[in-house]
Amino acid sequence: MSALDDAQEEVKPDMTPMIDVVFLMIIFFICIDFKVLESKLPAYLPKDKGSSSAVVEPQEQLSVRIYVDNAGTPDYSKGGGGPGVINANTKRPYRFVMKDHRIKWEVGPKPLYKLEDVKTELTRIAKDPSSQVKDPKTGGKKLMSCVVEAYPGTFYDDVAKTADACNEAGFAEINFGGGLGPKK
Repeated sequence: MSALDDAQEEVKPDMTPMIDVVFLMIIFFICIDFKVLESKLPAYLPKDKGSSSAVVEPQEQLSVRIYVDNAGTPDYSKGGGGPGVINANTKRPYRFVMKDHRIKWEVGPKPLYKLEDVKTELTRIAKDPSSQVKDPKTGGKKLMSCVVEAYPGTFYDDVAKTADACNEAGFAEINFGGGLGPKK
């Protein structure tokens, strides 16, 4: 064979090593026990909520609603900026404090206007024996769950303080309501 024949011959890659690798991968995936892998991945999903077709008994819960009593006005005096002004250093809007921002809570049907009153009412409810419900896991009694529902116009700070008040009162299971729509 001449050098010209060698140059014109088509180069074909050797597929044998690639086929060997594919067979080894097939053997690996056949031999591996996926149940062992699944057990190593933590997934703490609630078993009593979701789209399951199983019938679940309704659970009694305490509703704590947060409404805006007065939206307030932003005060930029400490931040040095103004509405719509971007801080050149951080590339973010300047911070502000809401002046005259007031919220109203409803713990069950009772309207309250101070966070301390909310804490007092939640503590009273938590100590009431009628607030104990059946625990489906243990069969014993436990304090009912609490759901915090923030209505449009409330801030994260309002919700966080309310959740802290629920926790301090002794409510171990605190849920959050949502989907109440945008501020009108």
